[in-house]
Amino acid sequence: MPIRKRHGPPSVASTNSDDPDDAAYKLKRQRNNNAVKKTRAKSKETANERKKNVDTLKTENLKLETKIEEAKKNVKMLKDLLLNNAQNSDQDKMIKKILEEVSDDDDDNATSY
Repeated sequence: MPIRKRHGPPSVASTNSDDPDDAAYKLKRQRNNNAVKKTRAKSKETANERKKNVDTLKTENLKLETKIEEAKKNVKMLKDLLLNNAQNSDQDKMIKKILEEVSDDDDDNATSY
């Protein structure tokens, strides 16, 4: 961006406010420094919140991936049982156990929200 040229003589207030010994200049600098500190603190806080959120989502994602794998194993086992068309009591017990686990997981999910 090109430098803007001033038109006309410099004002008295602007020359005095740039003087490091001037009280108005010191006040202006102090306000600016405070604003910078506030902005940096807010930025740091936002970054920390985002990091916590990312960590929480990663943990939740791992739990969900584990549940998906367990569900896939259960589906495969149930398919195998149905395809084999077996009727022995051990397989019936296993099916009931799997179905109970699935309904327990559904109950857990309903209370977590």
